[in-house]
Amino acid sequence: MFNIIRLFILGIIFLGNSFLSLIWHFLIGIYTILTIFPKYFITVINNVLKKKEKNISKKKNYSKLILSLTLSVYLICVFLISRWYVQSLKIKYLSNDIINSTEIIEEDPDNNNNNIPPPQPPDDNTENPDNSSETNNSQQVYYPNDYWDYLSVPFMDVNFDELLKKNDDTVGWIKIEGTKVNYPVVQSDDNEYYLEHAFNKKSNIGGWIFADYRVNFKDFQRNTIIYGHNMNNKTMFGSVPSMLNNSYLSNSSNYFIKISTPTSNSSWKVFSIYTIKPETYYLKTNFDENSFNDFLNTITKRSIYNFGIKTSTDDKVLTLSTCDNTGTKRVVVHAKMINIEYK
Repeated sequence: MFNIIRLFILGIIFLGNSFLSLIWHFLIGIYTILTIFPKYFITVINNVLKKKEKNISKKKNYSKLILSLTLSVYLICVFLISRWYVQSLKIKYLSNDIINSTEIIEEDPDNNNNNIPPPQPPDDNTENPDNSSETNNSQQVYYPNDYWDYLSVPFMDVNFDELLKKNDDTVGWIKIEGTKVNYPVVQSDDNEYYLEHAFNKKSNIGGWIFADYRVNFKDFQRNTIIYGHNMNNKTMFGSVPSMLNNSYLSNSSNYFIKISTPTSNSSWKVFSIYTIKPETYYLKTNFDENSFNDFLNTITKRSIYNFGIKTSTDDKVLTLSTCDNTGTKRVVVHAKMINIEYK
């Protein structure tokens, strides 16, 4: 009952904000017409009050044409802004509904097991009398080299039952400390669909948080890539650019990223963040030993801040990519896996 009342109040607040925002954009549009196109209005006045009678009709038509074009541009702008605002609201409502209807547990590793070494994958020569796939699955178990240093970092565990019913493209859930990013991650067979479709698969310019179609969220490859739009209302990856600010960088508790999937829970730590012109280098997924070492060195040197975290070719990297606030560059975040538990 309390949740229903709370949601009702939130709805009233959103409607009020929407109404005020529309009035505000309307006034901005009027102001824009009067300031950016004053010469059009002056031309209209001059054509009405001056000139010879034989040119009055022609110039009146010209003035009407200019005024019509100006009003058309204004109305188109109002439509586009209103459309963007409404779709942004839809994204916010959808996000709140998903978060409220999903079971998310922040859990701490069992400190009683701190003296127990992590399980290791079996040797390749281990016999599998049942000829089942259990050995192959267990060989995918991964533990970072500095596993012991981050054993106390809590995991996030998400129940994916309802999420998968709503969207079977769901592959995980991501939460970035120090930001507003706390969303399910989807994955399509290309990197275009979720640029313009929300979690409910309805068309939306805000898109959704999605994984590169080449990566495997079950095993995590050397470079797991996730994309999201930089939304002005701070939804999706709209708060990721704030990770460039000193307020974020000066607080080491912000450096952690948590990912939960149907098969595992993992923790990652940021080791590089920067802005760069659009490119494909940091979006590579396939490496040999040497190229991956060069990749790690390059993305580490690009960082605007020294996180003091060492990387090696044994590490698994998480890459986040979004636009900067100008839309001309990319904000890129790299983190390495520091801990994982398998469900």
